Amino acid sequence: MPVRVRPRGGISPADLLVSVFVTVLATWWWHQFRAGGLAFGLIAGGILLWRRRYPLSVLAALSALTTATATIVVDGTWLHEGMLLITLALAMWAVIVHAATLRRAVAGGVAASLVAALVQTVQGRRGVGLFELTVRDIATSFEVVIGYGGVIWAVALSVRYFGQLRVNASERRQHLTRIAVAEERARIARELHDIVAHSLSVIVLQANGATYAFDRDRDRAREALRIIGATGADALDEIRQLVELLRSDDGGPDDRTPAALDQIEAVVQRARDAGLSVALAVHGTPPEVAGGVALAVCRIVQESLTNTLRHAGPRPVATVTVSYRPGGIEIEVTDSGGGGGAPSFTGGHGLVGMRERVALYGGTFEAGPRPDGGWRVHAALPVTGARAVTA
Repeated sequence: MPVRVRPRGGISPADLLVSVFVTVLATWWWHQFRAGGLAFGLIAGGILLWRRRYPLSVLAALSALTTATATIVVDGTWLHEGMLLITLALAMWAVIVHAATLRRAVAGGVAASLVAALVQTVQGRRGVGLFELTVRDIATSFEVVIGYGGVIWAVALSVRYFGQLRVNASERRQHLTRIAVAEERARIARELHDIVAHSLSVIVLQANGATYAFDRDRDRAREALRIIGATGADALDEIRQLVELLRSDDGGPDDRTPAALDQIEAVVQRARDAGLSVALAVHGTPPEVAGGVALAVCRIVQESLTNTLRHAGPRPVATVTVSYRPGGIEIEVTDSGGGGGAPSFTGGHGLVGMRERVALYGGTFEAGPRPDGGWRVHAALPVTGARAVTA
């Protein structure tokens, strides 16, 4: 695959400096033909203004100009080829450094070397017509051109290489920035989905129950409205916690706390308030884990119970088992599944979100129907040296 460089901008101060240098040098060098030297300098300098933008076109124009100028005789005196070779050297440098692809750079550099050899041959065999030169004449001059042209080639290719390295490093930084932004967006979307989906599921269920019980049992309707308010307040509190967590470095040394694991009981209680029969079993002592790991445990329990509320049918029964072991945390959520099979997650992010959370911390995740009916979610997260890894 050819190596490309970014298109260059317009005329820079360096381009103006090079043009002025060529004009002044040509006028001074060809003092015996000062008007012609000034004209050559102005034309060549004007062409060189575009050496970075159109390097191949500049090389072609300067090749024609220097070849034609090499045949001019003023008062029986030939114009010295040094100025012509310097002009071609600037064109050669431009095409090697700024050509769009390395293939064009090499082709342009070879063409510039050949033109330089042709100019030196014309100057060396003065009086011989341009079309009377032999291949041997040009080859002899080409050997001389290699001497100084090789230095230009080596330096120009090095400049091109390091310039490409800078471009690649800049593009890599931009690419990594885009990846980081995308990951952060996905992380925020996952958290918001878990919070909002769970809370809205409870609110919708309680609102429907309150509507049904409003004319039949005012106390039950009032209790449903109380649960709706409490669930909304809890959702707002969780969103505030989410914002604080997202602003911090997830899994940092100051972000390790067992308190976040205690929120599992609050999650289970909210599911009970929504009408779900849930049994909670906790084995072991909550360890100190990164805040992200603790949040992942809570979200897995929350999302599993939310899916049970949505898809397990009437009067479901769920069991939440959390086991704190020396090497990790295991979470298992099962339900009776009276809703006719697997949850319909095809349009949502429930299972995908849980699986991503577990994979983010190097754990394992399983979800599927139970042999005796219902649904089972099982996740295992490592604790010892737990750190977030790139998913």
